[in-house]
Amino acid sequence: MVRRAVPGEPYSLDDGLGTRRIESDGRTHTEILELTPALAAQPVFEQAIRGRASRYADLDIRSFAPVRRLERAGSSMHIVSEMPAGVRLSDLLAHLESTGEVVSESAMLELSSLVINAVASLHTWPGGLAHGTISPAHVLLTNDGRIMLTDCVFGAGLEVLQRNREALWKEFGLAMPAAASLARFDQQADVTQMGALILAIILQRPMRAHEYPRGVSDLVVTATESSSVQGAPGSASALRMWLQEALQIHPRLAFRSAVEAQRSFVDIGSAPGSRRAGAMALQVLLRTTCGEPLNQPQVVMNPPMQAPPAQTPATPSAPVPDEKPSTLDSLIRSVFPKH
Repeated sequence: MVRRAVPGEPYSLDDGLGTRRIESDGRTHTEILELTPALAAQPVFEQAIRGRASRYADLDIRSFAPVRRLERAGSSMHIVSEMPAGVRLSDLLAHLESTGEVVSESAMLELSSLVINAVASLHTWPGGLAHGTISPAHVLLTNDGRIMLTDCVFGAGLEVLQRNREALWKEFGLAMPAAASLARFDQQADVTQMGALILAIILQRPMRAHEYPRGVSDLVVTATESSSVQGAPGSASALRMWLQEALQIHPRLAFRSAVEAQRSFVDIGSAPGSRRAGAMALQVLLRTTCGEPLNQPQVVMNPPMQAPPAQTPATPSAPVPDEKPSTLDSLIRSVFPKH
């Protein structure tokens, strides 16, 4: 069971950025991140994240946790963001690993599709916008069933520090594509980071430090061989190919944006009824992770994913028509009674 953050009590996400605390007035939640002294002491880092925060301030993206302000107090630097109630995927994966709880493949694929949708919603904007620091610690599954990306300003700051690929993985838990020169925190980097996150979701555990970048190719094969993907024939091999393209294992066969990755992911695990079953199982997982009873009102998850048209912003897909009631539906209704 995930331990909820206590208002005012410092905590760390082990993401290399600093120490956090939550403040709440009973209705809204605000997260204050105090940067590590090493990052706070670098003017180029501060300048870069201020520029990113200013550029992204007016974006109307529902999947972004808004950064409200950046505060300098002597040698300390604080980033203040809105933070809805929910569970970070790093906590969810740690919960699965520590408890041994096994979640259906349909639930993991549904969670994966929600993450891909959230990143694609940013990449559909003009101007080549990117997040830059996508990791399990920076993705929140909210209590109302949405995916929210947090810590969206730090990619610009980490880019100016000019760290190599191995250092970025070791220090900040960020997967990056191989590059002949210094790492760029662009949309292609977002896709690689998203690919590593989806791989962890399929594995139902956090990735180890030694598993990236050198061991990731073998890990993809292991994960998909043990996967029982519920979809069309060949879905497991399709998932393997998707992960290889997302993780840029073969640079010539790689997604360049999350929109491309989204279109390719649509048919994976989309057998009749699997999306609905996955959404319901994901709701159960969210509640068990938080130690909440299952007899609460139903949480509405995001609608199923559809690929957006070329060169146009992604739009919400139409709800899936109700299928003929089944034993599973009866069980779902008994666990999640209607209002």
